Amino acid sequence: MCPLLAACAAGLAAAAAGLALPNRYAATARILPDLGTAAASGRTGVWAPTAPPALPGSREEGPTVIFVEILHSRRVADRVLGTTFAYRDRTWALGAPVARREPLWRHLGARDPEGALGPFRRALGVDRNPRSGLLTLTAETRSPELSLQVVQAAVEALRETLQDLTRAEARWRADVVQRRLDEVEAAHREASGRFRRFLEANRNWEASPSPDLRFQGLQLREQVDLLARVRANLTLNREQALLEAGGQAPALHVLDGGALPLRKRGPHRALLVLGAAALAGGAATAVQHRGRIHHLIFAREHA
Repeated sequence: MCPLLAACAAGLAAAAAGLALPNRYAATARILPDLGTAAASGRTGVWAPTAPPALPGSREEGPTVIFVEILHSRRVADRVLGTTFAYRDRTWALGAPVARREPLWRHLGARDPEGALGPFRRALGVDRNPRSGLLTLTAETRSPELSLQVVQAAVEALRETLQDLTRAEARWRADVVQRRLDEVEAAHREASGRFRRFLEANRNWEASPSPDLRFQGLQLREQVDLLARVRANLTLNREQALLEAGGQAPALHVLDGGALPLRKRGPHRALLVLGAAALAGGAATAVQHRGRIHHLIFAREHA
């Protein structure tokens, strides 16, 4: 009866220890980035796809890997960790719900937001379908209300980060185009001045019998026309960049915004009890029959 008693005692101890562990709840959100519009418009923002979607089983990352990297970034982590959430949780399995209002890094048991980065990345899981680009976000905490709020805050942080990156990239392109536009305008003014001086000295150059004079006039006029077309194209590009700088980031189609989780995700107390009982029973059985086990081991060695 010694192994049975040991197994029962270990099971009871594991059950008591399991009650001290708080329940964990997971909320899930599914979003589908809209890459088609950016690809069709020819824009080259940070969201624009650079490779075709990966096939199942292949090692290709696909275009939406940038969204996973953003969700794993320090910027999103700081944004969500610094948000104050109002929720209720239990400190142990049978405890009464306690209303709390605090930032997420305090709920994760860290002394400051810096120390909560590791627990946050473990609490927020991101899974990506390489074929469809579907992103699945899962937040797991001790409170069902907090899990839902965290996954929704992560989606909003992704949206805001994309917006900021889009505007920053568009402003950078607008500055580059503006510098080139200034250079082209200066060259156009210089070419126009040369052509004007040529016209003042040669009013009827097109009807002149001199081939060199006609060739010189055609060159000057073509140079002015070319710079005018370049200036017009650069002006359009600058205006497009300025519009994108004040526009919207690519749409995030939230297919599933998350629901309040009613069933706990862990801990699995039954498995904990069975595992502890099995280990204790096996250890007690080994101790009780240690002589026979010793004899069997050494008998095989002598054989």
